[in-house]
Amino acid sequence: MREEDFHIEQYFGDDVEFITDAPLWARQALPEKRRNMKHKDRYMDPLTAKVRLLDYFAVGRLPPAYVVAAVRRQSWKDLEDAGGSLDAAGDRLYVLHFLSMCSKLSYIKVGQAENKGTTRQVRKRVSAHEGEAKIAQAVLFDAWISRPCTSAVRWEERVKAHLHAVAAADMDLGDQVKAEYFRGIRFHDAVRVAQWHEHPGGTAHPSP
Repeated sequence: MREEDFHIEQYFGDDVEFITDAPLWARQALPEKRRNMKHKDRYMDPLTAKVRLLDYFAVGRLPPAYVVAAVRRQSWKDLEDAGGSLDAAGDRLYVLHFLSMCSKLSYIKVGQAENKGTTRQVRKRVSAHEGEAKIAQAVLFDAWISRPCTSAVRWEERVKAHLHAVAAADMDLGDQVKAEYFRGIRFHDAVRVAQWHEHPGGTAHPSP
């Protein structure tokens, strides 16, 4: 039996689980072109890792730890690419996309966090959301965060109100699960909403 069929590790936070302890999903084969040795590279590029993760989820199987780690690593890099250093002082708005094997458990999280001094609150908040996502066996698949600003509180309220209105108007476009959690809304659409609402009321300004 291949390693991919048995004793496959799943990495979420600091926990390691084995597929032998998980529910028995149908053991369908992965596409042949992605079963060769180069796709077992523990330092695979992010695009390959995302495709590989989707392969596993599509056939109802837990992906290896190194695939999940590569996807998470890219998501954290995306945060810094979008918002600069995550340790910089200031308030931030973020949009996180958590992808689960069960599509109904995938969701978008909109939130706000502020670094005061050396608190590293932004990193702690995103890490806490990753921990919560373990319940749905969801992975941080896409992530965006704003540049530091003086206050993102009203900004967050406008974004959530917009996404709530979309979900309320048409369930096919999205569903608001809780105040800051949405399902069915595409990540890039949520980011566009966040960017669009940055300055309409003048409450979010770049920090000095």
